[in-house]
Amino acid sequence: MEDPFALLARLELDGVSLAYDDNGTGAPVVLVHGAASDIRTWSGQLPALSRKFRVITYSRRFARPNAPLPDGADDPVDVHVNDLAQLMDKLKLNPAHLVGHSWGGLIVLLLALQKPERFLSMTLIEPPVLPLFTDVPPKLSQIVSLMFRDPRTAIAILKFGVGVMAPVEKAFRRGDDKAAIEIFGKGVLGPEKFATLSEARYAQIWENRATDKAQMLGGNFPSLDVAEIKRLTIPTLLLAGAESPPLFHRLCEALCDLLPEAELHTLPGASHIVQEDAREETSARLLDFLNRQAGRG
Repeated sequence: MEDPFALLARLELDGVSLAYDDNGTGAPVVLVHGAASDIRTWSGQLPALSRKFRVITYSRRFARPNAPLPDGADDPVDVHVNDLAQLMDKLKLNPAHLVGHSWGGLIVLLLALQKPERFLSMTLIEPPVLPLFTDVPPKLSQIVSLMFRDPRTAIAILKFGVGVMAPVEKAFRRGDDKAAIEIFGKGVLGPEKFATLSEARYAQIWENRATDKAQMLGGNFPSLDVAEIKRLTIPTLLLAGAESPPLFHRLCEALCDLLPEAELHTLPGASHIVQEDAREETSARLLDFLNRQAGRG
């Protein structure tokens, strides 16, 4: 079987070696993948984007084919934010358009809050910004308070927490990784889409499950300051999948309301892995947005 990582370059950062690819010329675009995935998740966007932009994709720390997360280790998000900043410095990518999916979207948002001068724009695809509303896991008092202020969001958090997060955590704790992946996959993709994942895509989830496990069992969610987000003037594209769980829609809507220069688009036929379920439309939306930012400059 052909090695999908054979042609990737290597970037040496502080204490870690990351696999990456660098395609095209023009303004830099950095694509940051989420959990249970790696550099391969962006294969549908590379051909279109690299015709006009310099596109950098990489596998984050502990994602294939990089060195795996040690057994029982935590996986704090601030380490990934620092890796992204170092990658941009080493490859001379400042400023750049940054695109992040799921956990990668949260990483991009955190870097934007720390170093907005590094950004030409940002695109966030269903980032898990739960700390806008509650701690993770949420306290009962927070859910009760949220139920009075924003019942739609409170119900979405409750349903996802009870129906997905809690049983996934239990499965990981008893060492049943296969059950944990199945519960989580069905929860974020829907039972039908999870059942129709290709062998290769399921293998990508399985090979990268250690970081998912660490996120479920550790205290990895950062706090988010609403006032700081409101002050971010970076042009922002938010993308959501029409078939994603209601919670992800609510989180995207909340971010769109907070960010001064944000637009939100929902892509039909897509669940949480929007860039894979709706490859062509994701690429088209990205190109339209990035071209408009170039026009502004």
